[in-house]
Amino acid sequence: MTLKVAESEHTAVIHALGEEFEPRASGQERTVGWLFGGTGLALFTLMALIGLVMRFAQADSISISAEWFYRLMTLHAAGMLAGALLAMMGGLWFVVRSSVPALNFGRAMASYAAIVSGAVLIVVAVLVGGFAAGWTFLYPLPFDSSGQWETWAAVTFLIGMGLVGVGFFVYCIDVLKATTQTYGGLSGALAVNWLRGRDSSGPPPQVIAATAVSIQGIICSAVGMTIVLALLDHTIDGQVTLDALWAKNLTYFFGHTIANLIIYLAAGMIYVLVPLYAGRQWKLSKPLAIGWLFTIVFVLTAYSHHLYMDFVQPGAAQMISLVASSAAAIPVAVVTIYTGMMLIWGSRFRWTLTSTLLYLGFAGWAIGGAGAVIDSLIPINFRFHNTLWVPAHFHNYLMMGIGLWMMALVSYLLERAAGRTARRRVSIWAPVTMVVGGYGFIFSWYVSGALGIPRRWAVHPAGTEEYSLVASIFGVVFLAGFFLMLAEFASLGRDAWRRRASATPPTRSPGIAGASSEADLALGRGAEPLIRTSFGLTTAVAMAVMASFVFIPPVSEASEATVKFHHLAHAVQFFIGAMLGVALASAPAVVDRITPRWTNLGLLVVVLVPVAMLLFMVPAIYSDLEESNFLHASYHFVVLILGLLLGLGASALGRAAGWIVLASSVGMALMFAAGVTGG
Repeated sequence: MTLKVAESEHTAVIHALGEEFEPRASGQERTVGWLFGGTGLALFTLMALIGLVMRFAQADSISISAEWFYRLMTLHAAGMLAGALLAMMGGLWFVVRSSVPALNFGRAMASYAAIVSGAVLIVVAVLVGGFAAGWTFLYPLPFDSSGQWETWAAVTFLIGMGLVGVGFFVYCIDVLKATTQTYGGLSGALAVNWLRGRDSSGPPPQVIAATAVSIQGIICSAVGMTIVLALLDHTIDGQVTLDALWAKNLTYFFGHTIANLIIYLAAGMIYVLVPLYAGRQWKLSKPLAIGWLFTIVFVLTAYSHHLYMDFVQPGAAQMISLVASSAAAIPVAVVTIYTGMMLIWGSRFRWTLTSTLLYLGFAGWAIGGAGAVIDSLIPINFRFHNTLWVPAHFHNYLMMGIGLWMMALVSYLLERAAGRTARRRVSIWAPVTMVVGGYGFIFSWYVSGALGIPRRWAVHPAGTEEYSLVASIFGVVFLAGFFLMLAEFASLGRDAWRRRASATPPTRSPGIAGASSEADLALGRGAEPLIRTSFGLTTAVAMAVMASFVFIPPVSEASEATVKFHHLAHAVQFFIGAMLGVALASAPAVVDRITPRWTNLGLLVVVLVPVAMLLFMVPAIYSDLEESNFLHASYHFVVLILGLLLGLGASALGRAAGWIVLASSVGMALMFAAGVTGG
């Protein structure tokens, strides 16, 4: 009888037909959902309050020094990024685990620990150390403080941002490894096999989203770590010089891409949560599968619209960025937003606080995305570049898109745990108030940007303070609705606690159809080698040997003239070692010894080895060794061994994740060689 009551209560939370494909919610899924979502929402709350203080300061309603304004600006942006990233990582993991039981709980928690640790270091660097160069940490700003902060603060901030990147890197590797092993490799997990008629069912949409995001996330994190380590090398050896255009490209590739990937993490989550309230499953379709394939390309090539004003940027990069920035809207509009609206249309949608927030998030993504596309058009960008139009569009899709979906994740978990929905008046007035306040706040920025009012200014031009005042008032309205919702969250939390204390048997849905069982994914069969054939093994060894004779001699000779070629020689040696490591790990006698138990060690290796490699390339370290032939040769031998370890570590991660990590790690050394000199 108690079980029937619980089922009836739970059915009232979502659509009556939604239970058929509700994601499984065991202890691990709930832990990830609560921890990631709750931490993200807490950071969102704190950063929103900081943002409102900044707007009131620009309105000349309160007084804070310029030094503190830029500190708060740096903290607000970095903290909001970390919070939104955490919440959507947790949301995607929560909904995908039913389809991909191989997702590892321990590695998810390691990702969480790295990102939270990074966020703590950022807080220390800003509030204690006074770091205020902005979350984009553009070179040489971290080291040109005009006495406002010391080097330790810059280093602490950079390590904090690096840890955020490492956490996302580990998360993406685990997700990609799990999805590709579950659905028959990369082509299976991206539905390419299904498109070609080789797979009758194909993966569910959330798995395609998770796989696509993971590929981009690994590459994005590798680029971010490259620029972070290059900046840290500059602190170790002050003679190290970074090419400013190179540094800006890498910084914006990392910053723009990771901000965009937060949205695509959320897309995977809504593929599962929205159907629970529509009573219709979000099914795989050709436009969806094709759209995600194009999205991988577009997201990775759109970043340089931030560099339109850099006249020395290659023109080809600018045109690629223009096309990618505009074309990226097509898969989003057709695949997710339009399909989501059609899913809801005529479905007898179950309107609750959660479903309302999910629905409104689509509007935030669509309107903010339109603002982004407008700004990415070169003629318009000449007018809007570095005006308040820019924070308008990214606050639009992050605050009124991701922010609302973050709230929806926590709301869903609370309503599910409490066995009831939020009260009707809160479900109406909290979203209405947040929409009125949020869009009033954002459109004040749009108008200000169209008028040419600059962004990142602590004090706005005389006569424009009223725009900031209007925005601040709307910001207060948004927070009124937000705190009304938080109060209801507290009420739901109390009911959930009482429900749990009364030992009500938990409801558990069977999970999404087509998901592989835990037994199927025990993966006791051993690691899948990166190279499967004898021909492949021969090719890998041949590539390493050819690189030794073809590339190293001329590069080593050229390294006498410039440090960049010296670094390139190190990158080639790193590549040689990596290929030898892959060949060794793919040998039949070794493959059977690499079991799933080696995955964590492999992850540790692929995180630490590239870091050691780039820190090892500081001229202050190797310049003294050149006086001794033995020590100099030993140095290069160590670089080779690092590459070998990388190849072995990548081989424990599965074929898709292993090759992408290997390419990204070697790419880090090559990128470093292209932009770092001096010493």
